[in-house]
Amino acid sequence: MSRRTWMMSGTAFLVTAFVVAPAAARDDDNPSAVRIGLVKTLFRDVPEALIPIGLRPMKELMLGQTGVNGDLIPLGDADSLARQLKAGEVQLAVFHGVEFAWVHQNYPTLKPLVIAVNEHPFLRAHLVVRTDSKMVGGADLKGKVVNLARNQDHCRLFLERRCCPTGENAAAFFSAEPVQWCAEDALDNVLDDADQAAVVDETTLEAYRKSKPGCAAKLKTISQSETFPCGVIAYQPGALSDATLTTFRDGLIAAKNSTKAQKLLKSNHLTGFEAVPSDYEQMLLDIAKAYPAVAK
Repeated sequence: MSRRTWMMSGTAFLVTAFVVAPAAARDDDNPSAVRIGLVKTLFRDVPEALIPIGLRPMKELMLGQTGVNGDLIPLGDADSLARQLKAGEVQLAVFHGVEFAWVHQNYPTLKPLVIAVNEHPFLRAHLVVRTDSKMVGGADLKGKVVNLARNQDHCRLFLERRCCPTGENAAAFFSAEPVQWCAEDALDNVLDDADQAAVVDETTLEAYRKSKPGCAAKLKTISQSETFPCGVIAYQPGALSDATLTTFRDGLIAAKNSTKAQKLLKSNHLTGFEAVPSDYEQMLLDIAKAYPAVAK
């Protein structure tokens, strides 16, 4: 089964976010250009030379749809981005949920504006094998071929920290470095016995069960992750006016009512943007404890 063309993780998320937001009023409190920082893991495995090419149409789309001349800026790691957001060097920032959990411990004043949701207001990874497999957990995967759903960092973390024995390197523990596939392809490969296991997101697995019930019946979950927080657009209070933040927040949440926005959302494995859940902060605390940031 052939691999599908890679996508820039996170960049499409930004397109969707700022294309569907309504035009903001221009006043002294609403700058004509908003600096939007992108954590570097959104571009995992994307050739550096291709990143500006992907960002160019995003900037044009954002300007045309929101009236905001935004600068989309690929920056460093989560801690570096959080520091710049806190300092006002960028006004908005996009993080994977678990990365925001890590930096929120050191930068507690940073606030989530909206979360990006795919059916559920949380993420959960599943380790999947064939139903006739005798494997019952991660320890049984030594020397086996295990693959990942592409662009899902919670799946990567679950594989590396829960499916491998403590201290083991994934590339050394498995038969080779896990390859990233489209989630459906990853599951099909397990079904065809081309690979022995795959780690995919719960929502993806649910969709597979609906679209391919016969195939799904031949697969089973042998382990699932803790609950991960969804990806987030964050801000530092005071960097943008309350009116501007409200405009963006309401516009993103209203994307579910836009046919154009729904097409963008669906193509990027999102069903919408939602208000931050009341338990989101607790989710950040819990996941940071379960998956602590790696010391530099």
